[in-house]
Amino acid sequence: MGSIGTPIIAVEGGMVQELGWNRYGGWRIGIRSHDGLRYYYYAHLRKGHPYNKLLQKGDEVYAGDVIGYLGMTGYSTKENVNNIKVPHLHFGLQLIFDASQINGVNQIWIDVYNIVRLLGRNRMPVKQSTEKGEHVRADGYEQGMGGR
Repeated sequence: MGSIGTPIIAVEGGMVQELGWNRYGGWRIGIRSHDGLRYYYYAHLRKGHPYNKLLQKGDEVYAGDVIGYLGMTGYSTKENVNNIKVPHLHFGLQLIFDASQINGVNQIWIDVYNIVRLLGRNRMPVKQSTEKGEHVRADGYEQGMGGR
């Protein structure tokens, strides 16, 4: 739960594999870890401006990068529709030990409750960048996103 527009931070670095609309998840982002063993799913992002404008499918992102904005999109066959009652982030973590677990019946998705509690105690500070017109990490490191 949160406020619409709250910046969403990448939990771990990796490659953006999914970026776009899904009738259930609304605007969503999928990031595969660099070693390929974890897949992070961020869904129900903000209507109209769901992602960092510079983010593209195939980009490399780093832990702490601002990747999107909290919203309530999804559960609609029409793109860019708010059909969720309460703004929130659907956050998922898939573990992958071999290729058969990427899609199909062998998928392993874990309960992220304790991970979310840990992340909540160790938040990444963000700030509004007038230069980029987006929220960015405020720890002095440059954001990933393919050097853009």
